[in-house]
Amino acid sequence: MIPFAMIFPGQEKQNITLLKKIYKQNKIIQETFAKASEHLKYDLYKTIIKKNLNHKYQKNNFLQLAVLTISYSIYKLWKFRIGLNPKIMTGHSLGQYSALVCSKVLKFSDAIKMIIYRTKIMQKKKGSMYAIFGSKKSIIKKICKKYSKKSRVSIACINSKTQIVITGSVENSKKASQEFKKNGAKKIIQLKNNTISHCPSMNKLKKKIFFKFKKIVFNSPKNLIIDSTEVKFLKNPIKIKNCLINQLCKTVKWNDTINFIINNKIKHFLEISLNNTLTQLHKNKKKYIPLYIKKILNLKL
Repeated sequence: MIPFAMIFPGQEKQNITLLKKIYKQNKIIQETFAKASEHLKYDLYKTIIKKNLNHKYQKNNFLQLAVLTISYSIYKLWKFRIGLNPKIMTGHSLGQYSALVCSKVLKFSDAIKMIIYRTKIMQKKKGSMYAIFGSKKSIIKKICKKYSKKSRVSIACINSKTQIVITGSVENSKKASQEFKKNGAKKIIQLKNNTISHCPSMNKLKKKIFFKFKKIVFNSPKNLIIDSTEVKFLKNPIKIKNCLINQLCKTVKWNDTINFIINNKIKHFLEISLNNTLTQLHKNKKKYIPLYIKKILNLKL
C-alpha cells in the first residue's frame, strides 16, 4: 500500500448540493449527523440546509460544528467503503479537531463540546482577517510589526508560499492590507468573518479554554498526528491537548506542515472534505500528489 496523509480543512463554506445528495444516499452520513444532533439538542442537518451555509455562512455559529460533522461522516464513509488507514493525519485550524476524532484521540461528542466553546471564545475577540497573495513573508511581517502595540495585527496562517492570512482589529488590519497592496501584493481578499484567531491577542482567553478542556479525555492516536502550529509529530495525549489549547494563539504553519510531510517521504494527500480547498493550495507543488475523495467515493453532483 502506498503511504498517504489525510488532511482536514478548517472553517470553510460547504457544498450544500453535494451534502444533500450524499446525505440522502448514505446511511453512515445520516447516522453521523443524527449523533451530532443528539448531543446538540437540535437537528444539525436540517439547520444547515435551512440556513444555507453558502449565504453569509461565517455568521452562523454552527458552521464549525457542520465542518466537523461533515469531515467525520466522510471519513466514516471512507472507512466503510475503502478501509485504508493513512500514515499521517493533520488538520488546518478547526480541521485538527476532525483529525483527532478520526484518529480516535477524541470522542466525537467531546469534540462537539469543545467546538461549541471554541466558537464562543472566538466571538469575544472581534476583528477582521485578510488573505494576502503574492507578497513576501518578510514584507508582511515588517508591516504587521508597525501595528504591534495596541490592537496588533498578526500573521494568522501561512497557507502556501504565495498565500498568507493576517488578523487583527477591523481598523488596523484594513490599514495593513492597504499597505500590502502598495508594497506589491498581487491580490488581497477580506475573509467573511468578524473574529480574530491564531494570534497572540487570544492569549488572555487561553486559561478559560484550559479549564474548560481540563476534564476532556485525550487518548493516544491511532495514526501519526502532526500539529500544524508546532509542525511536529505528536504521540503523547497531554502534548496533543496542550497544542490544541494553544492553537488559537499561534500561527497555523500549513505550508511548513505540508513540506514536513513530504520530507518524511509521504507525497500522496487525501483531503477529507466536500471541497478541495487545501489541495488547491499546493496542487502545483513538486512531490505533492492529490487524491480526490469525491472521485474515490464516486461523490458526484
